[in-house]
Amino acid sequence: MERNAPGIICDTKTINQTYHHALLCHGHAVQAVRKFGQPGSLVGLVDNPLVPIPITDSDADIEAARACFIQDSIRVLDPLYKGEYTTEYIQEFGAESLPDVEAGDFKLITEKCDLVGLNIYWGYYVRAGKDGHAERLPFPPDFPAASVDWLKVTPESLYWGPRHIRDIYGDQPIYIAENGCGYHDEPLNENGECLDIQRRDLVRSYLKELHRAIQDGVDVRGYFLWSFMDNFEWGEGYGIRFGITHMDYSTLKRTPRLSAYWYSKVIQTNALY
Repeated sequence: MERNAPGIICDTKTINQTYHHALLCHGHAVQAVRKFGQPGSLVGLVDNPLVPIPITDSDADIEAARACFIQDSIRVLDPLYKGEYTTEYIQEFGAESLPDVEAGDFKLITEKCDLVGLNIYWGYYVRAGKDGHAERLPFPPDFPAASVDWLKVTPESLYWGPRHIRDIYGDQPIYIAENGCGYHDEPLNENGECLDIQRRDLVRSYLKELHRAIQDGVDVRGYFLWSFMDNFEWGEGYGIRFGITHMDYSTLKRTPRLSAYWYSKVIQTNALY
């Protein structure tokens, strides 16, 4: 994307070739972990998928959301699981934009993994269109969002992301490698507290949806909250804070926010409060 580093704009062929080489690197990494990793090491790919959310639980809307998930993830997940560039891939980009593939590439890309990781912060809504095609619904201007324009508050994304993986690509261990939210700095109060109630509520609502996925049989094995403390964010720099621990950038003093104390209880008891 233009807004993120390194800000390079390429033709479709080059983009597809870059994804192909990234998948080859993944295959080499899997082989390296198998050969040199400690006994019991687990290895898998982490993806950052767009998550289509069906606007209702009707079969038609769910099928529309699945179709969008496949289309949105076709550069990574389809070749990873199917070991080829499918007809749908060719229809999406055109035969002239197919990556150059050498013998043995897909054998490497599809090296058996122990898990798949997902970075999920938000999703978008989908319904079955009148013409039989999926319809992606725009967000209204006042839709709830965090302090970054791209992070729409959509807890259901943490249900449908893992479920799409299970329903489309098969039952497998899933880890949420990143989830969280970014807000402007909340000043410490007179007691030295940082009361980020908005972050606590967002994370809590997302975790409820992840628990719903587990109850529905999705094999979610772990969850990682982003992030432990404020830091330099890829697109937002120091202007937006994702941490559950407040960082004073001038003194480097760290102050756990309200969300940190709340989340520590979630970890200790494996339960939501």
